[in-house]
Order: sequence, then structure tokens, then C-alpha cells
Amino acid sequence: MSKTENPTANQTWTAQNLLHYPLIEHVARDPKGQRLLYTVRRPHFGETGSEFRHTIYLANLQGKPAPRALTHEANAAQPRWSPDGNWIAFLRPTADTSKMGIWIMPAGGGEPWPVTGVANGIRHAVTTFRWSPDGQSIALLTVPWDEELEQRRRIKDDTRRWRVDYNFAHLHLLQVEPASGKLPAARALTSGRLHVLVFDWRSDSQEIAFMHQPTPYIDSWTEARLATVAVDASSTVPTLTDRGLVASWESDLAYSPDGNWIACEVGHDDHQWPYANRIHLFSVAGGTPRVLHDVVDEQPTLLGWSPDSQQVYVQAENGMSSVVLALPIDGSAPQPLCEPEGVITASHVDDQGQALFVLENFTAAQAIYTADLTHPAPLQRLLQPQAPKYPDGPLPQARMMHWQTADGFDIEGVLYLPTGYDPARDGKLPLLLHIHGGPMSIFQRQFAATPYYYTPAAFCERGIAVLRCNPRGSGGYGKAFRYANIEDWGGGDFNDLMQGIDVVISEGIADPARLGICGWSYGGFMSSWAITQTDRFVAASIGAPVTNLISFIGTADIPSFVPGFFGGEFWERTELMIERSPLFQAHKANTPAIMQHGDADERVPLEQGLQYYMALERRGVPVEMFIYPRQGHAITEPHLLADAIQRNLDWFTAKLLAPGAR
Repeated sequence: MSKTENPTANQTWTAQNLLHYPLIEHVARDPKGQRLLYTVRRPHFGETGSEFRHTIYLANLQGKPAPRALTHEANAAQPRWSPDGNWIAFLRPTADTSKMGIWIMPAGGGEPWPVTGVANGIRHAVTTFRWSPDGQSIALLTVPWDEELEQRRRIKDDTRRWRVDYNFAHLHLLQVEPASGKLPAARALTSGRLHVLVFDWRSDSQEIAFMHQPTPYIDSWTEARLATVAVDASSTVPTLTDRGLVASWESDLAYSPDGNWIACEVGHDDHQWPYANRIHLFSVAGGTPRVLHDVVDEQPTLLGWSPDSQQVYVQAENGMSSVVLALPIDGSAPQPLCEPEGVITASHVDDQGQALFVLENFTAAQAIYTADLTHPAPLQRLLQPQAPKYPDGPLPQARMMHWQTADGFDIEGVLYLPTGYDPARDGKLPLLLHIHGGPMSIFQRQFAATPYYYTPAAFCERGIAVLRCNPRGSGGYGKAFRYANIEDWGGGDFNDLMQGIDVVISEGIADPARLGICGWSYGGFMSSWAITQTDRFVAASIGAPVTNLISFIGTADIPSFVPGFFGGEFWERTELMIERSPLFQAHKANTPAIMQHGDADERVPLEQGLQYYMALERRGVPVEMFIYPRQGHAITEPHLLADAIQRNLDWFTAKLLAPGAR
């Protein structure tokens, strides 16, 4: 790469091009072992706006014929095979509700028809569903229809009691006859003030296990419980059996094939952010749950069971890669099944131990792989979706980085460098530090050209190196590492990040006069914090940042989050929370910045960004604020996502590539 080359000419990785990345979000294997279903996300642009839509594809496990689309214009999601493999059910908006409902079609193709809608009382969106093992029923999650409430909304007499009036998700049951094409009757299996999260069928189709909590807010995870309900048509009021506290966050559960156990992800006894869990086995007969062996990061993700019900399959994160393990039900040590050099982003394991995995790596886009978990062997690559409008452009070099801190932590990161870059020939580069969210999230072997607010491939194509680090507090390195920034946001983790920059500078790659910083959510916190602690950065991009720890507690949908990290409520830890809030350090910030935030963000409310913007603006620091309408904590509309990506590219290109940037 010549220094005289125009870094913005003939770009491949533009914001608009990146939107067309064929993202796979769901895979499902045919019970007969011959075919698979998968979804691909692509942008759709219409006269009234833009959205990402999913298309369902059918492919042969043997590779031929080529995959074919089963759905086209309408958004479709979560395709699932009937147990006999003859039918496919999936989610798609229904004409009478305009909300996601369940549709069924023949597995060989043909016109689908809805099995939910106004006529059977399923008027709200269906969020997920599962066929019963005998194929006679479908269980689903939706918010029950309340005619009185809807009438009050129509006449605008709909006062809402804050933190009392919720839209609870409940279990419903459909008795389906796919060949009839009829709209089946529906009945509720749960009701009242509980919110169902996930569920699974017992193998005899006579019972469903489900996880529930007292409110839909994620902050209720410490009160999540496991329960079962008998699927008995003779009972007008289904009886629930409580199985115990699971205190689980974004977790799953699964019956063993023999129907004797329910495997469930259960939170540690401390019930504390940043969260750790183990797999517990709940006996269907009752009694004390059995705790299985821990895994490398103490955050196993449940995948399924071995066919003989003697092992539970889980995914764990080991640094920047994923690993699949078998946990014996006797509590003995985990057995590695596959350790791909990459990160698993979606999976499906059937009751025969046959698995599908969606895997990606730094320079390899998502592809679907198959594995037989009963006889561990290397993964076999099946297919990789193509998208006509997604370019085949230059991918950056990805170089693993490691350094040890003065207090004994081993820190890992990845440095993305322009294609063909040679430090001896090309000299020093501007460097952009990208900080992940969480803080217990993690940078792994993500594909370098996946569309995101700060896509490494796009910056490297323009001549800017990108450094992603996993400082203390990150996931993937064990509970002790993940808990290491408790009561220390902006302390040791900030030092870890600054040390990473120093390592890249010391190797003669990064130009210390051309440094940028960016991040979203906790990465936004750290970016807004960093520019109050140092003037080494030429420019910053701050996305959906936590800036005022005290007001965050009172406005976010996770009010226990900051107290969990800071050892108490704000009236107990006032001094520490003020000390570590970027807003209260804003008088020390001088770095020019742009800020980006969704106006419907409940996780990190917009007021967090606005407070910090006003502080910088009133001090005369160059700052611009971009607010994205209708967007929550993530930007999900293609037009707006492209805007966010492009603004970051333009901002750092102007600031870091300008002659004499400092």
C-alpha cells in the first residue's frame, strides 16, 4: 500500500455494500437426515422504509442439487421440521394481524398457509414455537389477547402503571392437522403474572418444561424458575408444577431423550452480574437437582443431549474460539467433541446427536458445517450462502496479540491490518481502538467484513488499522477474569486497553499521533471515559454510552446492573459511581467526538448520550450527536445502519488520514 495512494478511492467495503452480507441466523436438520433448512438475512428497501428480511432455504446434506429458496418477499424466520420430516413450520406475518404467526408448508415445497390468526385468538406476534414429538401439536409463545385492554387503547383511555402493567408472554397449544390446511383451535397453558422465556417438550408429548420470571424485563433473571405443565386436553385449567429456582439469564433447557431429566442453565448462587452459570439436571421425579461439571468459562450454552441420555452437549467460549463439550450426567469432567478454529454463531443438535453449526473466522464468512457428536471428528463444511450484492473484496490481515499487565493478567486481542501491509515498507499506520460492549462480552474470531458500526475490513481498506482487545471483565477467559473489573470500571480495564495500544506502537505499526477510539454500549462508556483520562486520541466515536451511572440505574431496563458491578445501590456507593461516571469527568475531555444513539433505547436510554453531548458541547469540545429514530440498543433498519457505518468511516478517515493528524 503506497502512502500516495488515495485511501478513499475505489472502495469495496462501503456502508451500502456491507448491508448485503448473507447473515445466517437459524439452521435445522431434517429428522430423516437428508436435508437442512437455514435462513439468510438481507436488506429490503421499499417506498416507506427499509428492513432486514429473512429468507428460508432448503438444501440437501449431500450437496446437490443447489439450495433453493422456500420463501421470497415476506420476512420468514425459525423454520422447523415436523417430527416425521413431511412438513415445515415457520414464522411469517399473517394478513389478518400483520404480526409474526405460524405457517405450515409441505417439505417438498408448495404454498404455505397460516395456522394462527384472529380466528383462533393468536393476534399478537408469536415469538417462538416447537412441534410436539408426536407431531400432533405445536406449542408457542405469544401475548394473550385482551379485548378490554385493546378497547381502552382504541379510545386512548390506557393509563399504564409503570413496572406493574406488562405484556406477559404465555404458552399456548395448537392441535394441528397439517394435511387438512385448517386453522386449529388454540388454548392457553399458562396465565397470570408470569412471563415465559423458553420451553421444551418431553419425548412422550405429554409434558412441557418451561422457564419463567415475574416480569418481561431482563432484570428479573434472578427470580427465574423452572416449571412443568401437563398437556392434558381434559383439564380446562392446566396445573403447573414448580421445579425450582434457576436464576438464569438468556438461558435454555432441554428434556433428555428418555424423558427422565430436564437439563437447564442455572445461575451461580451469588445471582450477580456479570453472571456465571452451570448446567443442572432436574429429575422429572423430583428431588435435589444434580449439578454437572463446570466448563472453561463457567458460562456453558446448552445445545442438547446424547441419544443415550448419558451426556449433555454444551458450547463454551475459550478465548477467541468456541468449543463443543459433552458433560457426563455423573458430574465427571467435560469431554471435548470439537474445537473449531473460529466462533460458532448458530447451531442445531437433534436427538440423534447430529449437529449443524454456523461457523466463521477472521477471513472466512459464515458457513454451515455438520458434525456427528456421537463419534467426534473434524467438522465437515456443507455450504456457504452467496449474495449477489455482497462484494468479494480485500480482507485485512488478522494478527493475534498478547500482553501481560503489571498485576498479572494475560490480555488477548486481534490487530487488523490492511491487505499486503508491510511495516518495513509502508511505515506506521493510524490505529483505531474498538472496544466491545458488555463489559462481559468478547471479541472472537468474527469475520472482518460483517456489517457493524466499526467494520475492520472497511477501515483497513482505507489504510487504518483496527485493534480489538479483550480486557479484564471480558467473557471467554473464566469467571475470575470476567469478575475482575467489579468496582473498577474505567480502572484496570482502561489500563489493559491503553497497554494494548502501546504494544502496537512499540512494534512500529501504529502512529502515536494518529489514534482513534470507538465503541458501543460498554464500549461507549469506555470511549467516553477514555477521552476524560487522556488526550492521546485524535478522534472518538461514542455509541449508546453509559455516561452517568446513577441516572442509568433509574432509567435503564436493567436497574440491578450497575449496583451488581459496584457493590451496592447508588446511595451506598455514591462517591465511587460519580468518580467512575464519564459525565462527571467531562470537564477533562478535549477530544473531538461524534455520538450515535437510538431514540427508543431501553438498555442504555438516550438521556445517557444526551447528558454527555451537552457537557462536551457546553465546554466547546467539537462534538456531533446523531439520533436514530425507532431504534433500540441496536440499529436494525438498513438505511439507518448504513448511515451509522458511513458516518464512522467518514469521521475517522478525515481525522486519522489527514496529513499531520495531530
